[in-house]
Amino acid sequence: MTRTRFTLLILLAAATDARVAGMQPYLNMSGDITLGALFPIHRKGSDGEDCGRIQTEDGIQPLEAMLYTLQQINQDPDILPGIKLGALVFDSCDNPSHALKQALYFVKGFIAHVNTYHQQEFHCLDGSAPKFLGGGFDKVVAVLAAQSSSVTIQVASMLRLFAVPQISYMATSPSLSSKDKFPHFFRTVPSDVNQAHAMLEILKDFGWTYVSIVYSDTEYGNHGYETLDSLASNYSICFSAPHRINKEQFSDEDYDGVIRTITNKTEVRVVVLFAEKSTTLRVLEAARRVGVGERFVWIGSDAWSTANHKEVMTARSDELQVDEMTVLEGALAVQPLSGRMSGFDEYFTNLTLDHKAVNPWFSEFWEEYHHCDQEGEPAHDNQTMPQVSLFPRVSLSPDTSCTSPRLTIEEANGYKQQRFLHFVRDAVYAVAYALHDLHQVRCGKNYTGICDDMRHIDGETISAYLSNVSFNDEAGKKFRFVHNVDGPPRYSILNYQKVKKGSYHWVVIGNYTQDDNGAPLLYIEKGSMKFRGQTEGGREFFPNSTCAQPCQIDQVKFRERLDPCCYKCRNCGHYQVKLGEHRCEDCLEGTRPTPNRTFCEDIPEDFIDYSSPWAIAAMAVASCGILVTLFVLFVFWIYSETPVIKASGRELSSLLLLGTLVSFLMTFAVVAKPDSGTCTITRFGIGLCYTLCYAALVTKTNRIHRIFNNMTHSPHKPRYTSPKSQLIITGLLTSIEVVINAVWLMKVPPSVNHIYPSRDVRLRICRGLEDRSYMVGLIYPCFLIVICTLYAVKTRKCPEGFNETRYIAFTNYTTIILWLAFVPLYLVSTNNDIRVVTLALSLSLSGLVQLACLFFPKVYIVLMKPEKNTKELVMAQHRSSSYLAAPATPVVVLNENGVSSYVHGSDSSIKTGGGGSDASTLNLWKIKPILKDQSITSAALNAKDTLKNLQIRTM
Repeated sequence: MTRTRFTLLILLAAATDARVAGMQPYLNMSGDITLGALFPIHRKGSDGEDCGRIQTEDGIQPLEAMLYTLQQINQDPDILPGIKLGALVFDSCDNPSHALKQALYFVKGFIAHVNTYHQQEFHCLDGSAPKFLGGGFDKVVAVLAAQSSSVTIQVASMLRLFAVPQISYMATSPSLSSKDKFPHFFRTVPSDVNQAHAMLEILKDFGWTYVSIVYSDTEYGNHGYETLDSLASNYSICFSAPHRINKEQFSDEDYDGVIRTITNKTEVRVVVLFAEKSTTLRVLEAARRVGVGERFVWIGSDAWSTANHKEVMTARSDELQVDEMTVLEGALAVQPLSGRMSGFDEYFTNLTLDHKAVNPWFSEFWEEYHHCDQEGEPAHDNQTMPQVSLFPRVSLSPDTSCTSPRLTIEEANGYKQQRFLHFVRDAVYAVAYALHDLHQVRCGKNYTGICDDMRHIDGETISAYLSNVSFNDEAGKKFRFVHNVDGPPRYSILNYQKVKKGSYHWVVIGNYTQDDNGAPLLYIEKGSMKFRGQTEGGREFFPNSTCAQPCQIDQVKFRERLDPCCYKCRNCGHYQVKLGEHRCEDCLEGTRPTPNRTFCEDIPEDFIDYSSPWAIAAMAVASCGILVTLFVLFVFWIYSETPVIKASGRELSSLLLLGTLVSFLMTFAVVAKPDSGTCTITRFGIGLCYTLCYAALVTKTNRIHRIFNNMTHSPHKPRYTSPKSQLIITGLLTSIEVVINAVWLMKVPPSVNHIYPSRDVRLRICRGLEDRSYMVGLIYPCFLIVICTLYAVKTRKCPEGFNETRYIAFTNYTTIILWLAFVPLYLVSTNNDIRVVTLALSLSLSGLVQLACLFFPKVYIVLMKPEKNTKELVMAQHRSSSYLAAPATPVVVLNENGVSSYVHGSDSSIKTGGGGSDASTLNLWKIKPILKDQSITSAALNAKDTLKNLQIRTM
């Protein structure tokens, strides 16, 4: 702490109290360790005065409760053994500005303490450290302050600058729970947040959903209203026509205006009063004046006094006081848990006037309580207000003195213990146990008395021990500060009732607490509660206060008139959720509202997978195709050296079978659950399997066409007719499709999309399946089919072993018909299962057509007609062949040395060979009559070379 701050505060202290003789009275009970306190001994003054009349119950009783608790602690050998706790108590007058002035005395003591034990910046002429008022204030380790929230907040704002622990026994403002603002503040009562929950639980339990609220324009009232208003919607409570009261500026006419507004503009029957007791009672007076006092049920906060509600009444006749009580009759109030402080009644009723030696305000209390005369003492300064008796007068003679031994304090003459005194007891014990824990650490567990280390205690140290203090409260339950600041949430529910002999009292009818998990526990004995003018108890005698019935979970409210609390209910749409209490909103596509209409949830995905009946059917067809393809491949491998298999071109046939096998395998990717992997395979594989098949067919038909056309148009051998060349050509043709698919996948990466054919359906599909983009992969195969068909037509007159025109054409025509059936169904269908299965079946059916048209005839010959699997029948001339020789035309027979012989007839043959031993017989079908040509030898040799390039190997 800087020297400047010390200097300013010392100057402020000196200016405030230039003369010690001008100090207000204060209680000074010496001890080894001192506990400071501020109590509202007097009420707040009026007409510029700081203090008003003495508060015999809200002021004197909590002070005496503190003194009684200190007495109990000092007599207990188990708490602070050998150490006496003292007290320094000032009067706050329930006035924030006056309380600050009194709290400055503690500040001066703290400054002197720091100057002595920390950094000495001031000293007396003899070099000693200065003491404030003899040094008693240096021993203060904590301050009990205060009762009202407004006073407590002001004092806490100042004490926090000096790290002084402060404990309140009644302040409930939520702002005091902030450890950032008030790091050294504690309280033994719960926060108003818990009180608000308790009040709203009562309203909800009674079905009072249409309520008005009046609150004071103070820290206490504003925070209380804000908390209630923020939580009301959670309890389906609506506050209509809220009114804020400025108690400093409101006149009786203003209070009357508040009541008239509530009466004329609303139909509420319940009014919540969240205000200090003075404001509350002026509202009740206004209700009586306006003539509607018996219309409302009043719900009060903990600022209501449960015993001295008549303190603020002006002097008037007994009849008016009875009317006032009638207005309040039946009211409910929430108070911090009511409980009697054991032993206090005996202690307080045994006090006599001699106690004024300890309590400087006790003589004033005695005079107020007994209405006696103080002999030989000047009249009090605070006697300007009318004297209204709060207690039954004792029948004494007019000249009875306050020193009369007949004067006592007892229930018969008006004594009644305040319900909140046990909170004072808890505050004192909290400090005592914190000091006890510190004493055991610094002095040792068995040490008696105060050791040197305990003579200097910093505020931060006490605050740390207070945060962890634990002890049993008055009811024997464990007490700990909640979140290191608040008292545990415990409330009593009170009902103001008329009892015997015409008197009125607050009667405890229930309580509100919370379990270990924070769940509210409200208990009300409804049979014990009484409404105005009722002799029997029960909820049925209380009026109802509701403007509309609660809406169902799927309904929202809409206003029927200007009052925001009055509404009707309407249903949200089938696909709408509630946003608050008054608005519905449509769910996005693919979502639907939850049963409670709180949010939209995703509709479960619908997709075809291996468990679908449609998928099982498609996979069954594909599996049959796979087995047949493997069977055909096996046959071709076993009979690979037979003429029929040779004539079909073994390499290209194997490639064609591979494409057919891929067509069947694609079904398993198409019907799988859509994901990035299956979508990639589907998009890439659909076009690839077709391309692989028809690229092989195009290469095969092109090779046959070039071989047989070349013999009539060119004397040279055709190029690229070897097996290796055919495979390379097929690979090049297939690579075009691979490039197309690769570019397509890079441009439009595969992914999973959702489509919504109807509001209740959310389909999971591969991206592109919902539009025509899947056709991109089929454009190139379609082009190959056209080319293949043209070549098939051109080679239609080749020999039987090479002539597959009919089969290829039929395959192409069938494939085109399948596509013409598939594409419209695929594009038009809205059923995802049908669309996917159609795609899968079209692939399988195309594969089966290729097997049936191109391979089954050869398998049939190989297996069933082996007599036809000969070179003669394979090379047999087609009836419509344009390459047949004329019957009477001689045909040259060649060998390695030239012309060997002539053969006539349609079945003539040519012998070739190296010496005749391994010669083969070749059918010569494309050699025109060449004897007429002068260059016979050259033509014959060319024909021989051409024939040798055929894939017909000699047997």
